[in-house]
Amino acid sequence: MIAHLYLSGETTMDKMPLIALIFQSIPESILILALGLTLMGVELKWKRIFPAALISSLASYFVRELPIPYGIHTLIGICVLTLLVIIFFRTSFSVAISAAMIGIAILASVEMLILPVIFSLIGERTINKIWSSPALRVLLAIPELVVLGVLTFWCIKKKINLRSLSNNHAKKSERD
Repeated sequence: MIAHLYLSGETTMDKMPLIALIFQSIPESILILALGLTLMGVELKWKRIFPAALISSLASYFVRELPIPYGIHTLIGICVLTLLVIIFFRTSFSVAISAAMIGIAILASVEMLILPVIFSLIGERTINKIWSSPALRVLLAIPELVVLGVLTFWCIKKKINLRSLSNNHAKKSERD
């Protein structure tokens, strides 16, 4: 996603290898959905998250095959996630798009923080060599997945959601 910061002149998406779909994209989609839904106060139903994440990852896989400019896949991903949240979790459009955008925004933030560190540790300046090695691509995604997993688990465990925070803030403002 944020890899465009490290692309050297590339303007189209890379072709995602099957190993990256299985070991990177699907776990990432599970975490994006779980975190976005948690932060929007939607009850997590894992039997719905897994198929939604699989569909989201497959959509991403096929979108990357299209000759579209880099970044458009993110917009398509948000649309796909929004539709999947509406269909699988029967939420309103506003909750669904918020969950999708929050999940993607947190993913982007984690990537922006982690990728420069990883690149400096391995002495790489662009993502092209990483993308050309399916095994390296999957291995270097592990820190991102761990951070997303820990953050998601923490939000679930602490029952943190943005809707209750805004309701608490509104109630406090009414009292003042």
